[in-house]
Amino acid sequence: MHSNIAEAYRAMGRNGDAIAHARTALKLQPNYHACRANLALALAADRQLDEAEKELRRVIEAEPRNALAWNNLGNVLREAKKQDSALAATHKAVQIEPNNPEFLSNLGQLLVEDGDYEEARDRLENAVKLAPRMAAARNNLGNLYRELGMLPEAANQYDEALKLQPNLAITHNNQGQLHQQKGEYDAAFKWYQQSLQLNPRDTKTICNFASGLVEVERRDDAEKLYRAALQIDPQHVPALCGLGGLARRDAKLEEARDYFQRAIYADPKSAGGHSGLAGIYSEEGKFEETERELREVIRLERAPGGAYEVLANTLRKKLPEADVKHMRELLGEVSPARPRARVGLLFGLGTWCDQTGHYEEAAQRLDEANAIEGESLRQRGLSYKPEEHARWIDDMIRVFDQAYFERVKGWGLDTEIPVFVLGLPRSGTTLAEQVLASHPKVHGADELRLARESLLSVPGVLGLNESVPDCIPRLTRDAVQQISTAHLDKLRAHDPAAERIVDKMPENYVNIGMIVTMFPNARIIHMQRDFRDVATSCWNVHFGQIRWANDKQHIASHFANYKRVMQHWHEVLPGRILDMPYAGMVDDLETQARRMLDFCGLEWDPACLEFHKTERTVRTASLAQVRQPIYKKAVERWRNYEPWWGDWYRQLDQIQNVQD
Repeated sequence: MHSNIAEAYRAMGRNGDAIAHARTALKLQPNYHACRANLALALAADRQLDEAEKELRRVIEAEPRNALAWNNLGNVLREAKKQDSALAATHKAVQIEPNNPEFLSNLGQLLVEDGDYEEARDRLENAVKLAPRMAAARNNLGNLYRELGMLPEAANQYDEALKLQPNLAITHNNQGQLHQQKGEYDAAFKWYQQSLQLNPRDTKTICNFASGLVEVERRDDAEKLYRAALQIDPQHVPALCGLGGLARRDAKLEEARDYFQRAIYADPKSAGGHSGLAGIYSEEGKFEETERELREVIRLERAPGGAYEVLANTLRKKLPEADVKHMRELLGEVSPARPRARVGLLFGLGTWCDQTGHYEEAAQRLDEANAIEGESLRQRGLSYKPEEHARWIDDMIRVFDQAYFERVKGWGLDTEIPVFVLGLPRSGTTLAEQVLASHPKVHGADELRLARESLLSVPGVLGLNESVPDCIPRLTRDAVQQISTAHLDKLRAHDPAAERIVDKMPENYVNIGMIVTMFPNARIIHMQRDFRDVATSCWNVHFGQIRWANDKQHIASHFANYKRVMQHWHEVLPGRILDMPYAGMVDDLETQARRMLDFCGLEWDPACLEFHKTERTVRTASLAQVRQPIYKKAVERWRNYEPWWGDWYRQLDQIQNVQD
C-alpha cells in the first residue's frame, strides 16, 4: 500500500510524499525492487540525482538483467551530465532488450549528443519503425536529422511528433531551434513562446530563446531571459555563459569572468565556460592562460571550430602542425548545416595559412568563410545595405557643413581630455591607441560607442520626433551642453585622473561633426592605410558584428563612402584632424609617436616606444599584434593575394586614388 500510494503521489508531482511512502515501504520490505526503482524515479524528479543513481544501482545489483532499471539509470546519469556513464547504461538496456523502441530512442538521443550520428541514425530510425506512434522517438529522430543538416526531414519528424502529442513542450523548443538554425527568427521565437506556455520553467528553452535574441541584437531582452533561467536554476550553465558573454561584450570583464567561473564550477566540462575565460585572458594579453582554456574546449567539443579559430589567432604561425591537421580533418567531417563550426575552422585555417605563406589555400579558406558569414547575417536580417549607409553619409555631409560649424562655434565643453582615434577598421587604430596609452598621463578606454550614442540622443534632448539629420540644424547651445556633459561624465568614469582619455572607435570618422560640436578642443587622430591592405586584413578577420566586411563589393562601397566623408571633414574643419600614416608608423615609430603626442599637447615619453609591454585590456582583432614589437610585414600585405583578388585590388586602388 505504501508503494502504491507513493506512485500515486509521484504521478501527481508530489515527489516529497512519494519519496517518504516509498522509503516506508522499503523499511517494511527491503527487497521490494520495483518499489526501489520507483523511489529512484521520484528522487530524480526531485533533482536528487545522486540518490536516484544509488537506488537504481542497488536494483541492478539485485537484478542485473532489469533492462528498465538500466534505461532509467541512463536517464538519471544524463540529467547528472555523466554522459559516458549514461551511454554505457543505456547501451546495456538495449543489449538486454534490443527491440524496445523506448530504449532505442533514448540511446539514439544520447548518441546524437555525443556526436555519433551514424549509430544514432540506425537506432532512431529503428525505434520509429518499431513504434511509429511514439512521439519521443519522432522528436529524437528530428534532432538527429537537424544535426545532419536534413532540415526538411527534421521538420517532418517534429510535425509527426506534435500530431501524436500536441503538448510536447520539448518538440516545440526543437522546432524553435530548427527555425533559428535556418535564420527564421520570427518563427523560432513563436515556437519558443509556445514551448514556454506548456512548460514555463524549462531553462533549456528559455536559454535557447535568449540565444536567438542575442543573434538579432535584442540583448536587453536576452539578458532578462538568462536571468529568469538563473532564478529557476542558479547553477544553469547556459544561462551563466550567456550572461558572461553579454557582460564581456560590454567590457565588464570581471563580471564576465565571475559568470564563466561559476559555469565551470557548476559543470567542469562546460565548453562555454572555458571558451569565455579564454576570451577574457586573450583581451588581457595572458596568452598562456588563453591557450590552456582553448585546449580544454578542444578536448571537450566534438567540432571546436570557434576554439581553433581563437587558438590560430593567438599562436599564429606557431600553431602546431598537429592542430592544423586536426582542423582540416574536422572541416571534412562538419556538415554545412553547422555553419558556425565550419566558419571558425575556415577562419582559423585562413590565419595559419596566411602566417605560413600558404596564400592560395588561405584565399580559398577565407573566401568560403566570408561567404558563410555573409549568408548568416542575411538570414538573421542583419545584412549590410550600402545604399542606406551612403544616404547616412550624404546626410552627415549635408547637415554638418561650413555654415553649421560657424553657428555652433564656441559651444560644447572647454576640455582637452577626449582624444579620438579613428579610421577604417584594421588601419592601425589599435596600434595608435596602444602607443598613446603607454604614456603615463593617458588612459586608453578602447572602443566606445559614446560618440554615436551622443549623436543619436539629439532628437530626444530636443524633444523632437524627427530623424537625427533633421534635428542637427535645430541644435541649441543648451542641448549641446547637456549632451557633451553626459558624454564626458561617461568618458571620465574610465579614469577620473587621466589628462587624456583615448576613445579608439574606428568608425567614429562618421561622427566627427558631433565630436567637434561637443568638444571643440578634442584631439582627432585619423589613421590612414592603403585600402588594399585594409581590405585584405578585414577579409582575414572574423568580425561578427561588422556587417559590410564579408562581401568584397560591400567593402569597396564602404571605403568609397569613408573617403568622401573624410574629405568633407578636412574641408570644413581644416587643421582639426591629424592624419597618421600606418606605413609611416611602421617605418619610423618614434617620429610618428612624437607627432601624435605633440598634437595631443603631451611631452615625449620613451615608454611609448615600448607599447607592447603596456599591460591593459585590448578588445579588438589586433589584440595579439599589439603585444609584440612593431613589424613591417603588414605593409603591402595585399601583394600576397594579388593572383586571386587582383580585380578587387584594382577597384580599391581606383577608389583610393580618384580625385574628387
